[in-house]
Amino acid sequence: MSASPRSLASRLTTRLFAIAGAALVVNMLAVGLYYGFDRRAMEGEVVEHRLGLVSEAFDPAEGRVEASARALYEAHPEAYAFVVADAEGRVIDAANPGLVPRRAFEEAAFADDWLAHRSSGTRKLLIGSKKMRLSGGDFRLVFVMRDDPARLMLSALLAEFVSHIWLPIVPVVVLLIAANAVLIRRGLAPVATAARWARSIQPGHPPAPLPAGDLPSEIVDLVDATRRSLDRLNDALSAEKRRAAEAAHALRTPVAVLAARLDALPPGPAADQLRADVVALARTVRQVLASANADALQVDESLRADLGAVASRVASALAAFAASRDVELDLELPPEPIVVAADPDALELALSNLVENAIVHGGAGVVDLTVGPGPEVRVRDRGPGIPPGAGRSLFQPFWRGADAAPGGAGLGLAIVERVQRAQGGEVLADSPADGGAAFVLRFRER
Repeated sequence: MSASPRSLASRLTTRLFAIAGAALVVNMLAVGLYYGFDRRAMEGEVVEHRLGLVSEAFDPAEGRVEASARALYEAHPEAYAFVVADAEGRVIDAANPGLVPRRAFEEAAFADDWLAHRSSGTRKLLIGSKKMRLSGGDFRLVFVMRDDPARLMLSALLAEFVSHIWLPIVPVVVLLIAANAVLIRRGLAPVATAARWARSIQPGHPPAPLPAGDLPSEIVDLVDATRRSLDRLNDALSAEKRRAAEAAHALRTPVAVLAARLDALPPGPAADQLRADVVALARTVRQVLASANADALQVDESLRADLGAVASRVASALAAFAASRDVELDLELPPEPIVVAADPDALELALSNLVENAIVHGGAGVVDLTVGPGPEVRVRDRGPGIPPGAGRSLFQPFWRGADAAPGGAGLGLAIVERVQRAQGGEVLADSPADGGAAFVLRFRER
């Protein structure tokens, strides 16, 4: 079974997610490329961050940086260092001071903030200095980085991602996606309304009025165009039904006259065959007329039918036809009446076609007509059964199996299916294990 198609709202929301994701990726690449090509800016971010941590952790009264800010320097004594000095350049506190060149204080003395690179053997030092004023006086902080085993540069890059992308952009993107998803669904609500209206359309019936509401002009134009197309189709369908009914009515009289004249012929094989052919022709004319009436059938919801009473009328009307084909019609009625929501005349039309079909195609034997249990009528014959793989094709107009008995036009089951659909019921086909075919008319209880 193929998967059901995705809704337009779902597709638009998915595309919105894709656009938002692409915007995030582009911003991440832009930030990454910017700091990747501007290493000095990234180093400045690292130095500023480390100096800020030391400054916050420095207690001028104690003259010492708190232990929480010294963990990095203790873990990597060969790579990172800091020095806190007073205004005269005297060292107050330090971590790994051997990494700090003395010239750093001299060069930094003339600037509040200072960043430089210096060589130390085969390695380059990154040196940063910051002047701070606290209640105990003026102090200078110096930070040195020779290597980066703690990946401070990478941490700074990730911090830039957070500060420039995740914090300012992601919440806005999420809000925009949520707002647009709601707006998309609300904006497409008129389309769903038009779709429900289209699903309510039935062939041969005028379309229902469109639900009232503030619908966009495009939807109104689409519905109006659809309505005009349906009106033209309904007119054409009505004309076809009318022509079929007129043709069937016109043929009834000549067929009846032909049957009367054949009755005047002397008995004999040729006359008997002609009579059988005329009977088959008369049945086909009746079915064409019934098919036209079934297409135009409109059932009043308030109508009720007694299944037992209708089945009795059908059995009485077709008893002679069944006897002429050596078929015994066995009627089984329930002890109590079963009343269903159906048009009695339409029910009689459907059941008559179903029983006729069983008599014609079931061969000599017994045809069971059973009412109940529950709101259903069952017709079963003892013939060859339903052709393998027939499925719902049984109920298509003019469909006939390869081994179908002569005398039919393939309209009987199509009429039954149309009548049941118009009444809100259903017709089911089955092949019993002991042979034959069974059809069930099922109805809504009153």
